[in-house]
Amino acid sequence: MRLTRLWLRAVVVTGLMSLTVVACAPARTGAADPIKPIAGLPRLTWLGEFTRPAASRYPQIADRERFGSLSGLARDPEGTQWMAVIDDREGSRVAWLSISFTGGVLEVSPTGMQPLRPGPGVEDRIATEADLEGVVALPDGSFMAIEEGHLTEQGQWPPALLQVTRDGLVTQVVAFPAEFQLAAGGKTGVRDNQGFESLTRTPLGRLIAGLEQPLANQPITTPARGGNGQLIEFVPSGATWRPGRQWHYAISATPVMKGFPTLCDGGENGLVELLAITETTLIAMERACWLNASGTEASNAVKLFAVTLSGNVARKTLLLDLSTLTAKLTPALANLENFEGLAFGPPVAGMPSLLVMSDDNFRATQKTSFLLFSLR
Repeated sequence: MRLTRLWLRAVVVTGLMSLTVVACAPARTGAADPIKPIAGLPRLTWLGEFTRPAASRYPQIADRERFGSLSGLARDPEGTQWMAVIDDREGSRVAWLSISFTGGVLEVSPTGMQPLRPGPGVEDRIATEADLEGVVALPDGSFMAIEEGHLTEQGQWPPALLQVTRDGLVTQVVAFPAEFQLAAGGKTGVRDNQGFESLTRTPLGRLIAGLEQPLANQPITTPARGGNGQLIEFVPSGATWRPGRQWHYAISATPVMKGFPTLCDGGENGLVELLAITETTLIAMERACWLNASGTEASNAVKLFAVTLSGNVARKTLLLDLSTLTAKLTPALANLENFEGLAFGPPVAGMPSLLVMSDDNFRATQKTSFLLFSLR
């Protein structure tokens, strides 16, 4: 989801980005690092931060002004890089990133961008004007990205899964069930720009997507109440995917933030990302955004939850309130950021790690930030 309210704020940022040679996509070499089983609920240990201001210059990337607004992240199982989807409807594209953690230092470097284009039978606008919010890697070397569902004066973009090759070809589009489709007048289906924000893939290959906000015929989250969210799985069916089970997910009420009395447009607390640890245990991220009285500064509430799928309910337990980390973060993240991406990071001491990524919305007042945690 793109938060549409603008504000101005001076930004203090630390961290040095290493520059690498342009590459449209990494070579198909190597294999995925095994994700070791995690017994019980995952445990997170803080490791490091990498932060850069919006509009940073990346000489190694052609069309570098269009790099930013990273909304979803997935590790490439066939190489040593990560793919990030870019939340921009004007020329859908993905970015490739090199991410390392060496000597206690987290470094992130973009290595290239890849525009999306339609394959046979795929409508051009669905591939090139998508509102991409999440991405996962598939065993065949392709990726699955999620269009959350949005409206413009030119028409409707229903929520959908887009299968994308490594060179940016959209080979198929998988629709969501009828109850999630956008409706004229916005009275049913997903909310415009607040639909399916999250996507993950389980170890055995099921896809699970999550609603950012309740469906349009149900109350949105407020400081007084939470909301009725929903998760839905897609299971392989030949060369495509079919909808499977659904789970009720209780979105927490929007946290009140002292000194920030006004919600950002679209800033209600919502589910913005999922990451599957096992077939029934996920990490979920919820995020809200508030403005100060003058509208010149924003503050974000961001929490991570362990989610257990049981019957038709997704039960959650608080793992981490990111506000408790601010003393360890650089001054640039004193009010956190628009965090909305989760992915497995580089292995640390032979164990998996967790990356938490922010979307700078192409605003000079926001930042692209990565937080790294060990995951046990």
